[in-house]
Amino acid sequence: MPPAITPPIRRAECPFNPALGVAGRLRARWRRVAIRPDAGAVSAELVIAMPLLLFIILFVIQAGVWMHAGHVAEAAANRAAEMAAGYRSSAAAGQSAGTETLTAIGSGVLKNPTVTVTRTATEVRVEVVGTAETVVPGISWTARAVVVRPVERFVPDAASGGA
Repeated sequence: MPPAITPPIRRAECPFNPALGVAGRLRARWRRVAIRPDAGAVSAELVIAMPLLLFIILFVIQAGVWMHAGHVAEAAANRAAEMAAGYRSSAAAGQSAGTETLTAIGSGVLKNPTVTVTRTATEVRVEVVGTAETVVPGISWTARAVVVRPVERFVPDAASGGA
């Protein structure tokens, strides 16, 4: 089927002709719109689709930043647990190691981190909590890492009499 050919607008149908009046101008406009009903549809689709596409892209980037912040928290928690679980070490040593690790890695992706170290006679528990950097306004996700490790301690050999 050949494409529709738009007829030329006659002077009597011109929308700017003051002799037509309001009704005549509207009729002329509706005739032009009826010939090409999808004119301007691309602009409307773009207005709706582009912000949605940009939001999806930024949301994916936000998820990546959150995952990276979780890895930073996990690295600091592992280092703190390793230091605190050492033979004749303390929870304060683990706390210091975790804070130093976060300082060395940088505060770019994990904001307001806190390091909590709890050491008992048999295990060390380290928890690092912070907020991931915000890419999408209004979204703030918490990054958390918990590491539990046994404490290194001397256990005498029962078969040799404890020496």
